[in-house]
Amino acid sequence: MTNEFNTIRDAYHKNMFASSAEAIDIISLYKSLPDVDIVNEQEEGLYNLAARFTDVEAIKFLKEAGLKPSADKYGNTALHALVTTKFDLNNPEIDVKADKIYQTAQQLLELGINPKKKNDSGKLAYFEAGLLYLYPLINAMGDAGVKMDATDSEGKNLLHVICEKLVHRKSIPGAVEAATHTVRALLEKSGIDLEDKDVYGTTPLIYAQCSGVKEIAALLSGDESDTVTAGMTLHEAVLNRDVEAVEALLKAGADANELSDQHRRTPLMLACEYPSAPLVKALTDGGADVNFRSGNGDTAVYYLLTKAIGNFGRGMSQDLKDIVKMLRMLIAHGFELDEAINNDGDTAINLVCQGGYLADLNATLVEELIDAGCDINKPNTLGKTPLMSFAAKGNEVKYSIAELLLDNNADTTYVDKTGNTALMYAAGNADKMSAKKIVSLIVDQDASTVERVNNAGQTAMDIAVQSDNEPVVKLLLTAMA
Repeated sequence: MTNEFNTIRDAYHKNMFASSAEAIDIISLYKSLPDVDIVNEQEEGLYNLAARFTDVEAIKFLKEAGLKPSADKYGNTALHALVTTKFDLNNPEIDVKADKIYQTAQQLLELGINPKKKNDSGKLAYFEAGLLYLYPLINAMGDAGVKMDATDSEGKNLLHVICEKLVHRKSIPGAVEAATHTVRALLEKSGIDLEDKDVYGTTPLIYAQCSGVKEIAALLSGDESDTVTAGMTLHEAVLNRDVEAVEALLKAGADANELSDQHRRTPLMLACEYPSAPLVKALTDGGADVNFRSGNGDTAVYYLLTKAIGNFGRGMSQDLKDIVKMLRMLIAHGFELDEAINNDGDTAINLVCQGGYLADLNATLVEELIDAGCDINKPNTLGKTPLMSFAAKGNEVKYSIAELLLDNNADTTYVDKTGNTALMYAAGNADKMSAKKIVSLIVDQDASTVERVNNAGQTAMDIAVQSDNEPVVKLLLTAMA
């Protein structure tokens, strides 16, 4: 009886594009069948066919004819078939289609079709419907008392999955509105616990907040009117790059310096770690303490100078020069230039001078700090000054930072706790060209430390010889002459 089945299927397809005058009377096709217990090649019965085309009258007819619902060869019930119905989210007459889907689902459930039956691929009809924002089917199941709290292999319930995928689907015309209807139906009728976490420890609300769809996040938060903060904490708003929410939360009295349980950072630290100039501006303008130190002794400037480059692109900033702008903002809001920004006693300029590759902003950052009036000779807990730090490993040929420091009166005679001077550190710099340049700059300014001995009994010459740096050895011989 496959031919009769296909005849009805083809009639449905034709009616999708036919005018009312040209439409085929499909119910008459059903009534003309000598036997309603027919299937197609996939062993799909007429209930499945009628469900796919939301034909409520056909379902009623089949029920009165005594046909029993059955799954096709792949385990798909008529409810699975209903999920495949055409549901255009951007159709102005979507309410008409939604009503047909609801009535169809209602009829199928009254027939006794198991709403929790998985097909051979392990898929539940209501789970698939939720992913397609087929909210009328969800409503019908909820009204029938079906509990829809199944989870996938990652412990995600339907709300988890819908909210997680919003970030990629929110630009589809009509998707946000349909998703909102679906979430609302699940909240009211599914039996899902909103506090349930998946294997990653994440709730549906957090996924919704991360997606940027505030209408749904607000709905999940319990305050549907709050589409500005959508239930986010200040830390969450920063991590979600939401300047509007940050400003609103600060205005409402949120603690700008609260440490998050998860990250142990203040919101400003996070905005610097995942570089976002707009967020740094919002937080500093909103009263965040730019000198606040976390439990590990680090400040926001520490995260800006050590983490931001590696995390660039994960924040809001699109231009690497925003790193410099952010430093300026922090300075303008009272950053204490000569205070330690970590537990090693490093000031900001000392940390920059220790840095390797900072997206070629090394010299610019040093200039900013010098122009702001930092103490260029303040040592860290090891007794190393910025000049020593740069002399030890810095690329002078590329950045000219030693020259910049010396031009601004860096002390070449200072001795650290190991008895080393800047000249000694320069003599041991593995970048031999930079070592030569820095040694030359130092001895030209002041050669008084050439013969000084450190705690290990070494002079700068000894260190240069040990480093096999012949050009530096020649320079030092000349300086000693």
